Amino acid sequence: MDNQLYALIQRLFAAVVILSLVTLGIAAAVGGSSTVWIRGIVVVVIGALLILFAGRAYRGSRGAYRRMRLMTTVAPVAIVAIIAIPHDGFPAWMKVEQALVGVLLATAATMVRRQRVRRAYLEVDADPRTLAR
Repeated sequence: MDNQLYALIQRLFAAVVILSLVTLGIAAAVGGSSTVWIRGIVVVVIGALLILFAGRAYRGSRGAYRRMRLMTTVAPVAIVAIIAIPHDGFPAWMKVEQALVGVLLATAATMVRRQRVRRAYLEVDADPRTLAR
């Protein structure tokens, strides 16, 4: 993963964390349900883990790259389910926030799934920072 792509992915993951922290602030202001709090905290943790995995992937960890790729692919699917279920305990404002998070993660998923990025992590003893350019 080259410097420019890495920086963009880091910004996407940071936006997920910031957006989710704002959501928790809204939940505190309006008295969000336990469902809202749990989901908000889970998304903050996922965002923080993705930042950690991106840093490790940038330094060459194939395991971190695979975890990042998996999480950015699965999370948007789960978010679609959350948005689609009519009576799930999530208020409309949180479904909007989740849709935004889903777009951010789906965007990151397309970036980490680029052929040149995947190829960089398939090479044995290769440095992904140089191969993905």
